[in-house]
Amino acid sequence: MTTAPPSSPSAPLLTQSWLDLAFLHWAADPADVAPLLPEGTTPDVHEGVTYVGLVAFRMHRVGWFRLPGVPYLGSFPETNVRLYSVDEHGR
Repeated sequence: MTTAPPSSPSAPLLTQSWLDLAFLHWAADPADVAPLLPEGTTPDVHEGVTYVGLVAFRMHRVGWFRLPGVPYLGSFPETNVRLYSVDEHGR
């Protein structure tokens, strides 16, 4: 097993820009977060806490195969809730 990330694909299928980005994070008890994570992972902990992230942004010019984004449909708001985790190799 390696701790190196996988290589990127040579030709991306989807192109996009992220605009108006906001990252908000709250400290959480790792014991509260652990049951929500996939099997084989544990909360990524920094100084005894893990973090829940709320990430809001606007997708812009989403398109396929390096073509220009789809007008109107290719731009939209998106919000993600993120939990940060590591596997048994620390990745």
